[in-house]
Amino acid sequence: MRGQSSFFEHIGCTKHKGREGEIILTLQVRPEILSAEGTIPPGIFSSLLDIVIGSTIAELVQKPTTTVNLNINYFDFTNCGPFTAVGTIIWRNGKVIAGEGSVMDRDGNLTARAAGTFKVMNRSIGRQRHDTDN
Repeated sequence: MRGQSSFFEHIGCTKHKGREGEIILTLQVRPEILSAEGTIPPGIFSSLLDIVIGSTIAELVQKPTTTVNLNINYFDFTNCGPFTAVGTIIWRNGKVIAGEGSVMDRDGNLTARAAGTFKVMNRSIGRQRHDTDN
């Protein structure tokens, strides 16, 4: 499993493996990420969903992915953290893989859900980008 970005460390997110290669993100809510109203900004949930779906796919294929499309539904922005995000793969055809992800609050309530399409990159995880990679 790849490490996590400094962005995720900054917002208080950790990544770990679940069962059968499943990737799980956990977000401990920090005051600096809350809106003035004390709610979670939608961009935090979209980032969680994008990363958890992409990471789940990358773990399966052992190659980095890039987002082609991401459709998100938001259900609740109240601060009921910590939040947990889990992704699953729903379709695969060569270098294009589709997945779904959900973010749940501390009580198991659905707060956001996404479906996305991702492209598998040519390089292996951990290798530097080259101009010939697509």
